[in-house]
Amino acid sequence: MGNLIFNSLEIRNFRGFQHLTIEHLGRVNLIVGKNNIGKSSLLEALQLYASRASTPTFLWDIMRSRNEIRRPFVNVRDMLAALKYLFYGRNEIKPGLQPVQIGPINSPLEKLSIAIDWSISEMREGTHHIRPLEQGEDYAADSLVPRFTIQAAADTLSYPIDPSLPQGILRLNSNEIPCLLIPANGLSGQRLTELWDGIALTKLEADVLIALRLIAPGLIDLNFVSNLLSGGDRVPVVKISDIDEPLSLYSLGDGMLRALGVSLALVNARDGILLIDEFENGIHFGIESELWQFIFRLAHRLNVQVFATTHSWDCIKGFQKAAKENTEEEGMLIRLSLKKEKIEATLFDEEDLAVVTREQIEVR
Repeated sequence: MGNLIFNSLEIRNFRGFQHLTIEHLGRVNLIVGKNNIGKSSLLEALQLYASRASTPTFLWDIMRSRNEIRRPFVNVRDMLAALKYLFYGRNEIKPGLQPVQIGPINSPLEKLSIAIDWSISEMREGTHHIRPLEQGEDYAADSLVPRFTIQAAADTLSYPIDPSLPQGILRLNSNEIPCLLIPANGLSGQRLTELWDGIALTKLEADVLIALRLIAPGLIDLNFVSNLLSGGDRVPVVKISDIDEPLSLYSLGDGMLRALGVSLALVNARDGILLIDEFENGIHFGIESELWQFIFRLAHRLNVQVFATTHSWDCIKGFQKAAKENTEEEGMLIRLSLKKEKIEATLFDEEDLAVVTREQIEVR
């Protein structure tokens, strides 16, 4: 069994989290809480940590996914106006803003820090100069030059916030962590094809078939093929026993598509992190426990740490049953709630979960 990437988690100054601490995490973690409490934001924080926020466009992609950016940037002011959504309080971006920090608790060397630093552009003796803004110094807004400063471990990456500059790939020396996200509405057809190609003709194909057979026990095989109806795009087709012709997997319902996405993402996330938003989407409650058991087993074997969100009581019950039956890895339920205007986490281990489901205690 590999070590967990996160045995605990601390998030500062990101989205709605002023300071969130989760004292203990398991191999598989289910996150619950009311709407707009920060479940998806927690998944975003984990994505940022895994990517080391090394690619400038990654930050913008997160905001575009929530329609927080609706048009191309024209100037630096536009970029700063959008960035306020990433920082706690959504205040104007200006000097003195506290950085975003994400990482295990009490592990400063493992923290990821995302800060906006400032320089002053000025003319001295007819020559243009840029120098760091000193703490407490008076400044004119039009003379400020903002930069992203990303820190992870002993590595630092700094680059200008400027729409006129090419947004190429910039990376820290720190190794990125494999991390795959399954959105609430599922993976695109192109992404499914990419993930299949990542494990095609390997033993991991068999694991994907196991997941699909939870819904269609007669499934024999799976492949991605193109035809005239698909417009040249490759689509998943399956062979079912007692049916002569291959069937499009899309014709077999949302549950098959969700199981395909979960299993393909999981086998491609070896030694990394799998994030699943709204786990229950498309999955019939009758197979949720079996799908969770599949995830526990495969996450253990491939050394993947899993974080999923849900609003479903049936999903919680299925998770509890799978966690109880799995003796190799720990499952944790994490409830986010608002206490004194601050988002806090309440943890339920497997013993607590047994009480919660037996007594039907509301934790969603």
